[in-house]
Amino acid sequence: MTATQMRMGIPRIEELDRLKETPAYQDPAEFNEQFLSRHSAALKQYGKHWGTHPFRLWSRRWEYPFAASHLLDFAQSTPGEGELKVMDAGSGVTFFPYYICSRLPGAQFVCVDYDPTYTAMFDAINRTDPCGSRVRFVQAPLQKLPLQDGELDAIVCISVLEHTDNYEQIVDEFLRVMRGGALFVLTFDLSLDGKFTLPRPRAQELLRVIQSKFVVEDGLDLVAELEHMHDAGLLTSDHVRDTEPQLLPWTKPVRVYKAVQDLVQGKGWTGGFRSRTIFCCAVKKPA
Repeated sequence: MTATQMRMGIPRIEELDRLKETPAYQDPAEFNEQFLSRHSAALKQYGKHWGTHPFRLWSRRWEYPFAASHLLDFAQSTPGEGELKVMDAGSGVTFFPYYICSRLPGAQFVCVDYDPTYTAMFDAINRTDPCGSRVRFVQAPLQKLPLQDGELDAIVCISVLEHTDNYEQIVDEFLRVMRGGALFVLTFDLSLDGKFTLPRPRAQELLRVIQSKFVVEDGLDLVAELEHMHDAGLLTSDHVRDTEPQLLPWTKPVRVYKAVQDLVQGKGWTGGFRSRTIFCCAVKKPA
């Protein structure tokens, strides 16, 4: 399955099932297993908060292959043998930049996140990883990146913007550091019951910003894709709860805490569960 087959919008269960049978899924999944084995000590503290295994999280199984396939396809269409400079915005500490660098010998990654504790984790990984010399971490807010104008060939932002309130400011900062024609891969959580991030009105706001500032290939209307957010057969946390509950991030202690918090905030009794799907797109800065 190539990037052109990993369509933009909300993924369907059958699409994920097909994806699992292809190298687009199997290759990064296998790399991730090896990465975790090599760097388990460096990732131990990170795993306590966020988990270390993206392919055991319900949405990341689609999001990371989506981002990787679109980025690798983009590299094939650019001159310079994949000599791309890429930013992972709100990166956390994952296999992803190392995977891309392993497949694109000319690629360089700058991982940006607000958490200063990630510095030591990246340093430990980079000391021994074969691609460590081409991955660097920068602790900074996405609203004010310590990067030069037009410095980047691509930005990947996986389930980050829904946790912010100033989408347009962040997107404008992304545009500042991107060259003309650069790729922007974005994924975000989409709330199905409207109680949490992102409810449909906020998702529409974000996608309108994206469509007004980037080129969407094939003339796809991203906002109109939200009309399908309640279609049958979508990949949702509700489906996963019924079929593979171990892939949900909300363990029992976390659910109890969230349930009480939700009740206090007037959201009713949620049981700590979040009814969600995901939205994925890959667009380009105008040349």
